[in-house]
Parts: sequence; structure tokens; C-alpha cells
Amino acid sequence: MVKTIAIAAMLAAVPAGAQQIALQPGETLLEVQATGTAKYLPDAAFLTVGVVSTGTTAKEATDANARSMTAVIAAVKKAGVGDRFIRTQQISVEPRFARNGSFDDEGQAKITGYVARNGVAVTVTKLAGAGDVISAAFAAGANSVNGPNLGNENPAAGVAAARTDAIRAARAQAEAYASGLDMRVARVLRVSERGNYSRQVDYIVVTGSRVAEAGVPPAPPPPPAPPPPVAGGEMERSATVWIDYALVPAR
Repeated sequence: MVKTIAIAAMLAAVPAGAQQIALQPGETLLEVQATGTAKYLPDAAFLTVGVVSTGTTAKEATDANARSMTAVIAAVKKAGVGDRFIRTQQISVEPRFARNGSFDDEGQAKITGYVARNGVAVTVTKLAGAGDVISAAFAAGANSVNGPNLGNENPAAGVAAARTDAIRAARAQAEAYASGLDMRVARVLRVSERGNYSRQVDYIVVTGSRVAEAGVPPAPPPPPAPPPPVAGGEMERSATVWIDYALVPAR
């Protein structure tokens, strides 16, 4: 699939030495920008698994959070995620303030409790198991799961194919310009890449929240549910190139 997002074409007879690119007598400069794409299948899922805990004191909140997070990480590992694919991403403790206008003697909103948050970035290298990992995290006490963002362990997946597609698109444009001007493409003067990126054709977000109010026992957990479906879909890699060509008269 070829998708051209921009064309910068400038046709002018340029004397040799007038620009950084040295043209030979009789050559005309053509600048073409084109984008190529390549489709490929994702093989990994990236998600954030976390626990939000509350308490009347900072210690109470953090102790509860540490216990829950330890259980969540153990469950994620048991679901098949290796140590190297689990990375702490966030740890925070914040006060909770009264919302009903209750203030202290200095006019500051009163602190009614504390909220502790802890989250880990998880990479699931077997895409088919992503749903099981998410279910295991929830069952162990996670109440904040974001993702999965689908992708590849190899960040260069699809880059070579997208570049080849972009070069092919640029050449086709150059040939079309040359034909319309009764000229031909003589040589390539300069090539530069304007960037490449990937995007998910299918994107899924799974979120959850089961935060209990301070001092209120949490509701009993619901019965185990089947793993949430994770559809891999396709990934699309794009690469944009700028190629300068020298055109000469066809005859």
C-alpha cells in the first residue's frame, strides 16, 4: 500500500554550483517527498498494572498498597511474565482533602486520609496470553489496568518494508513528472528520511477501578470472569523519504 502524504516538487534549470547539489549541464532538479507503508502483525502487548489504596494515615495506605502490589506482581509472574518484563513505573502517596468545605484554623482544607498508588509496566511477549495476565492481575487485587498497547519486541519491525515502499512511491512520482515533461530520470542526487512511525490498526483499552473509601471495608470481589479478549489486528509502519532526482531531456 502506498500513501503519499506530501509532494514537494520543484522544476527549474539550475546552473552547476548554484545549490548545494551540483547539477550537470542540461540537468533539471526534481525534489520528491513520499511515504510508504507496510503492514505486519503485533507479537507483544504493553500494559500498566497498578494498585490504588487508601488509609487514614500515609503508613496505613502505603502498607496496604505494598501488600496488594506484592500479590499482583506475583500473580503476573505466575501468569507467565518474566522478571525482566516487569518494571516499576510509578509510586506515589498523596493526601485526600475534605470536599465539604471543612477547613482547619489556617483556612486549609482538612486532610481526611491518604491515597497510595503503585504501578508497574508489563510486557507480555506472548500476545495470546495478554488476557490471562490482565485477569490474573485483577484477581490478585489490581484496580487500575491500562492497555494493552500492541506492538513488537523488535522496534524496527516493518521499517525496511516501509522504506522500500516509500522509495518505490518516490520513483513512480519522479517517472510521472519526467514523462509529462518529455524528460527522463538520469540519477539520484540526494536521499533523506523524514521519519518513520508505527500505529495500531486495532487499539484496545481495558480499565478498572475498585478503590474503597478510607475506613470502609471493600466489597467482596466478584466471581472470576473469563479473560478479556485481546484482538491483535494489524500494525502499520510508515516511512517518509525525500529524494532529489536529476532529470535530463528524453532525446
